[in-house]
Amino acid sequence: MAPSEPSSWNRRVLPAGAFQFALIAGVTQLKTSANALVLSRFESQALPYLYLLGALMTASLTLLPRARPDAPTESPGILTGVGGVLALGLAAALSAGQRMPALALYLFADCFSTFVSFRFWGRMASAFDAREARRAFTVLNGFGMGGGIAGGLLVQALAVRLGTPAVVVSGAVSLLAAGAIFHHLHKAEPAPPPRTRSLQAWFPAWSYLGQSPYAQVLAALGIAFAVLSSFVDYLFRLRVEGTLSEDGLAALFGSLQLWIGLFCVAFQLLVAERLLKRMGLLMYLALVPLVLAPLAGATLATGQLWPVHLLRLVETAVSYSILPVGIQLLYAAVPDEQREGLRSAVDGLLRKGGVVLAGLLLIGAGRGANGITMAVAVVALCAALGLLLVRLKPAYLTALGEQVGAHEEEEVELGGEAQKLLVEALGAPTPERVLRAVDMLEQAEAAPLRQHLASLLSHPHERVQERGVTLALSMEARELAPMLERLVEEGPRRPRDQAVWALARLSPERAERLLPPLLTSPDVGLRCAAIGALMRTQGNSAALESLRELLAKGDHAPVAERREVARLLGRLKDPRFAGPLSLYLEDMDISVRRVALTAVGEGGYVELAPRLLPFLGWREERPAARESLVLLGDAVTPLLELQLNNKAAPLAMRMQLPRVLRGIGSSAALNALLFSNVRDDAALHFRIGAQLSRLREEQPDHPVDVDRIHEALGRRRDTYRQLVGAFRDVQAALGPQSLLTRAVGDRLDQALELSFFLLGLLHPPQAMRRIHQHLVGTDSRRRAYALELLENLVAQEERELVMEQVEAHHRELPPGAPGRLWRRLAGLVQSEDLVLRACARHVARVNGLDVLPQEGDMSDTIVQRMFALEGVSVFSQSDVDDIAAIAEVAREASYKAGQRLYSQGDPGDALYVIVEGAVDAFRNGEHVLRFQAKEAIGEVSLLDGAPRPTDMVAAVDSRVLVIDRRDFLDLLADRPELLTGFFRSVSQQLQSVIDLPARREEGQRLELGAPQQPQAPLEGIGGLPPEGNAPSDV
Repeated sequence: MAPSEPSSWNRRVLPAGAFQFALIAGVTQLKTSANALVLSRFESQALPYLYLLGALMTASLTLLPRARPDAPTESPGILTGVGGVLALGLAAALSAGQRMPALALYLFADCFSTFVSFRFWGRMASAFDAREARRAFTVLNGFGMGGGIAGGLLVQALAVRLGTPAVVVSGAVSLLAAGAIFHHLHKAEPAPPPRTRSLQAWFPAWSYLGQSPYAQVLAALGIAFAVLSSFVDYLFRLRVEGTLSEDGLAALFGSLQLWIGLFCVAFQLLVAERLLKRMGLLMYLALVPLVLAPLAGATLATGQLWPVHLLRLVETAVSYSILPVGIQLLYAAVPDEQREGLRSAVDGLLRKGGVVLAGLLLIGAGRGANGITMAVAVVALCAALGLLLVRLKPAYLTALGEQVGAHEEEEVELGGEAQKLLVEALGAPTPERVLRAVDMLEQAEAAPLRQHLASLLSHPHERVQERGVTLALSMEARELAPMLERLVEEGPRRPRDQAVWALARLSPERAERLLPPLLTSPDVGLRCAAIGALMRTQGNSAALESLRELLAKGDHAPVAERREVARLLGRLKDPRFAGPLSLYLEDMDISVRRVALTAVGEGGYVELAPRLLPFLGWREERPAARESLVLLGDAVTPLLELQLNNKAAPLAMRMQLPRVLRGIGSSAALNALLFSNVRDDAALHFRIGAQLSRLREEQPDHPVDVDRIHEALGRRRDTYRQLVGAFRDVQAALGPQSLLTRAVGDRLDQALELSFFLLGLLHPPQAMRRIHQHLVGTDSRRRAYALELLENLVAQEERELVMEQVEAHHRELPPGAPGRLWRRLAGLVQSEDLVLRACARHVARVNGLDVLPQEGDMSDTIVQRMFALEGVSVFSQSDVDDIAAIAEVAREASYKAGQRLYSQGDPGDALYVIVEGAVDAFRNGEHVLRFQAKEAIGEVSLLDGAPRPTDMVAAVDSRVLVIDRRDFLDLLADRPELLTGFFRSVSQQLQSVIDLPARREEGQRLELGAPQQPQAPLEGIGGLPPEGNAPSDV
């Protein structure tokens, strides 16, 4: 997102521009002279043969093996110098009055310009990324058009006075000048990256061309533009043939080149970049047929020469201005490894193939190719180009999506061999392998699982048997009733209980005989299964009476019995039992409560939904409550929407509601998220956006309110405008690692990411996420592709709402003014953002500002813990909301010097963050490392629970924050991004361990981190508070 350095830009652009100016000046003079000479010394019917021969020669040149990049034959400077010498020889022959050198000059100018241009633009494509190329190619074309103007002026000045051969000499001198410019200005430039030879690149290029729809449309576009150019050229020559002398024709062509150059320079400098930015690349290219078709039609309406002159002028102008930039930019969507070969294939061969095709068509038409038929052909070709550009857009977007990794994932179908292997895996002894094979076969819907259910039911492991019973019930496999009966009589507990339910559905006659005696079984699981099966299938009164007996025991029943009864009430799905089930939600045992919560959702007890909401804030019960609300579906969406927008409800509960609504996945759930509070907690807003994006990806057919999305995008832009200045000033005053700086930066990061979440509601969500990832990433080429895809995928109104955040990204802007810190703090301490306000108030208080408390402020204890975590490497990649959540679950502990934090072999049940002091690590009695303040201890054991590998002893009096493993894993369930900081910290400590031997040889004490040094007050901050206290580094 940062612009290129001016010096680097100038070093790349100016030498290339000077070379392009001289080259185009020389080519303009040579081509103008050749056209005039051929048209005056030969009949127009010879032109198709020249088109054909020139195209074949150029195509042959592109097939020649490419030398090394630093070889003389690859240097545009040497090539232009050699070309200038050859042009001087042809000028001498023309001065002698010979006819054939005119044909040679025509072919030479055509082949030479394509050959040198191909190598020049190849170098330019590797020198600029996809976004820089827009500006660079436009500037280079501006230089080229300046050369076209100069060439046109020289032709006009020399043709009538000195004759056409003099123009050829002038063109040769220009080529020699271009060679000298390139040699002197580029000799200090590094060699371009190695390329494969053309013949080596041909095969993968043609393979890519055969497989890629984008490459195919691009090739068809190149051929169509080549045919169009040839037809316009032939039409022009037919109309002006015989109207002027040789020198007059040269002067006319020079005049045309002059006006073409003037038009192109004005277009490049004043219009091109604006049009590219406003219209996008494809609409920019569409200008060609949109302009040429009416002009071709005008030549049919009048016999005057001005329409054909204007047609020729405009066609040549767009060939020099729009097409080179547009076509080269289209190659940006081609993978790097294929780009060189495809450019050779399309520009070097297929476009010349288009000229060959035009020549063959003109030869075949013979005398029938007159002014009228050629004008009609030009109009028809413009229409064909329009259709090709329409087809190009989806292919272009798909190709760009592949470049940024946002292509659509295709479903992989299981082949016959894969199905055979999975079926064989059903008989494996390990349950994990069997269940994995069942999952894959069930998802693929490709193999008849029914015929393998018997082997699942007879598998020795009860998990596989249970899955087999479930599948038998869902597939209504009545032929398996005998096996189910055996499971009921002698199977393991879980598959046995499941088989009771299945048997009642699949074989009622067997169930009627087998199940009633089980109503008095001492095994409560079997008894409950029998009660449920009989009540659901037969309405058995004895079963109902048995259930009432169980319910009558209430909380006096054993815990296992209460769990089974709660589970049974869920499976019955009977509104009569909503009241009894609600009692189990209040059970003293957590396992009973979890089962009861699950039963509410499974049984569809919507009337109990309000009772589930408080459990969303409880760590142990949260998953079950969340899943039950999802199972209740759209019936609870109004309740969830009401609570989501209820600012008086506990924030911990409200933070879970976006995930629940996404799980419900209905159109009403999507609208509940989209139309949530405009002003609310920032972290809640971010969660809503993330879940909206995922819901849209899972349910792409749900309608969305476009106006509401645009309003939300506007609010994200307003957030950026409100905070970007504060971020720069706070960063300048407190530094980038200050928690307040990070807090403001996180809010800006979230605003940008939320913008792309919202764009994902209108466009492919995966593409929007990948675009965002590359825009904030470090790979400049990927960033350029992402910007190109963004500009072509979203509408102009939407681009305007997000581009300010992208183009002036806050992390790429220079720091602001430290003197404005106090003014920024005065605004931030009044923020509605709870976390941002807490950080700002702490900084203000530490630096002597008197800040009055507000209702709803975070507790001082939690805020102090947040700042204690500031600078800890484990949490360096965590946003402030994560740090606030960690601070809430952390507890403080103090250790005297020599006191043990934990011993080697203790379970890894907590993470320790040193706030003050230092801690020594000992392994088998030997000192290993010393940890200083702001270092974390035990992060790996925290994740895997493994025994501690070392003893940890306080080296001095120390204060630490302790984060218990269970609390932390609960946070990870909602905030997986916390792992990023962990992995980075582990890698840093691993590097420290690798460096241990070298440090031991130097006799140094082995330490991680460094002792904290007293921080000097911040300097250079104006506007001190009235007390005169200077702010210290927080």
